[in-house]
Amino acid sequence: MPGRQESGRPDRSGKGINRLCGLLGWIDSRRLWWVGVALLAIVMVPHIRLGEGSVFTVHDQLDESMMNYVLTARHPGAQVILEMLGGVNASGLQPAAVLFLPLYRFLPAFQAFLFSYAFGFFCGFLGMYLAVKKLTDSGILAVILGGCFCMLPIYPIYGLSMTGLPLLLYAYLCLREGKRVKTALVLTLLFGLTSHLVCTGYGALVFWTLGILWDLLHRKKAGYSIAGFLVLLATYLVTNYRLFLEFLLGQGSYVSHREELVNGSMPLWETIWNVFLNSAQHAPSYHKWLILPIILGLLLFGCFYHRLCAEARKDYWRALAGMAALMGIAVFYGICKWAPVVEWKNSVSGFLRYFQAERIYWFYPAGWYLEFALVFGICRKQLRAPGQSQGPAAAAGRILLSCLLLTAVVMPHANTVLRNSFFYMNVSQYINGAGVTGYISWESFYAEDLMAQLEETIGRDIDSYRVAHLGISPSPSLMHGFYTVDGYSNNYPLEYKHKFRQVIAEELDKNIECAVYFDTWGSRCYLFNAQTGNYWLLKKGNGVRYEGLEFDMEALRDLGCEYLFSGGEILDANRMGLTPMGYFETEDSYWGIWLYAL
Repeated sequence: MPGRQESGRPDRSGKGINRLCGLLGWIDSRRLWWVGVALLAIVMVPHIRLGEGSVFTVHDQLDESMMNYVLTARHPGAQVILEMLGGVNASGLQPAAVLFLPLYRFLPAFQAFLFSYAFGFFCGFLGMYLAVKKLTDSGILAVILGGCFCMLPIYPIYGLSMTGLPLLLYAYLCLREGKRVKTALVLTLLFGLTSHLVCTGYGALVFWTLGILWDLLHRKKAGYSIAGFLVLLATYLVTNYRLFLEFLLGQGSYVSHREELVNGSMPLWETIWNVFLNSAQHAPSYHKWLILPIILGLLLFGCFYHRLCAEARKDYWRALAGMAALMGIAVFYGICKWAPVVEWKNSVSGFLRYFQAERIYWFYPAGWYLEFALVFGICRKQLRAPGQSQGPAAAAGRILLSCLLLTAVVMPHANTVLRNSFFYMNVSQYINGAGVTGYISWESFYAEDLMAQLEETIGRDIDSYRVAHLGISPSPSLMHGFYTVDGYSNNYPLEYKHKFRQVIAEELDKNIECAVYFDTWGSRCYLFNAQTGNYWLLKKGNGVRYEGLEFDMEALRDLGCEYLFSGGEILDANRMGLTPMGYFETEDSYWGIWLYAL
């Protein structure tokens, strides 16, 4: 009978759904940290193929912070490093990750940098994976968010200052629960050795302190948490002892140029809103796609709070606290940039004048991912709570809802992250070449072959003279081993800044923008001028011809300068007392340099 045949037919769709649910549940419960290893292997392929033709951000990284590692590694234990700006105190070249210094001492700089990038990439994935897995118990979500987080174009030069924050959170949670204590303490020590106190370290200590106070107020055991806090604090005290002696205890051997720093103000509410939506400099999070789903989720779960299971309620309060912290960071940034606060900072001297407390926004990349994980975890835990329907239809609904949420929210965000990642940049560089991409590679920026030609042409011991740069960065010269009268440092003697200003004083009078830039900040101590302003990336073939420059050449000679590397030809070199020694460029170099003797 047709009816009997219909009733006897096996329910294949139900079995298929059950199998799919079982497979996803099995995957979700597995240890998936190895996905980070596979992802790292993929990401490293273009770097292996390109070698020193790899592309990384130049601004504030290859042109500045890289020298903190290279010069410090060349002179371990030195109090003053002589190569740059007539001699810079070692505290002015403090690298973000002291644990990486041996790499720069024993390996070529590129290999050391690439290793630190790979290490930070994997730690970023692993930390986010472990933190999300611990908070939500979802391996799949942990892999997705870990993969997005480690692909963010966060500067490798800052070590684990940003990429290591989820790993530190995982360590804190373990210590708070009294689980895996030894591992957590090692991870805490690792973070302290590979992050910078003034970037995110102080923020980590503040949040950790709040966590300890919360536990003590609620009469919870906090012994292990306190131990972890002390490990992190002690690590920062040891690795930054010069900073504490010079700025906090007033035992500095010189007055820093930052004493003349003039902080700039920004509109309060506009700044708060912009940071909340977009983060700020050096902390790319691309979290716009995550904000609305997070807020809608919090509102929805708030409306049905009394129907949530106990675990979901706990995560709801965690998510509310996380959102409050993220909003508070934006508000705190805005207040730090608010005119009355800025005026007060400019009226004082010392550490309070130039310490950038607003840099706590560097927590944003990790913070937004963890907040999304908490909100999504509420949904996941509620759907799996006892009392929920467990049939095939309910299971299918859970799968569909999870897929829709992840697809609608994470995929647009992941696409934005991928298109801005170093991986995308280097794949494009490998396929298309610099002529199409316009990217500056490591090899072309540092131009070792070009620097070697200049050294050979000068023909003297490289430590017996100093050089200056016009329209080009001094970093390639410093990387090669030249001694420079100019440079980029966030902490060098104010006295030297005044001497250098005498060299460029008349040119600054002709360009008010450069004058303000140098006088109110001054970390770029370059030969600014009225013709090319404060631009320092003149590429070979740029067509720039300098004429009528009014530098104080005698003051420049007093700084020890004997040669000038210029990115443009100086047509009236003889008038300035300069002797042309030729033009130099190589096929792979970004620069074309005119060499002059003073």
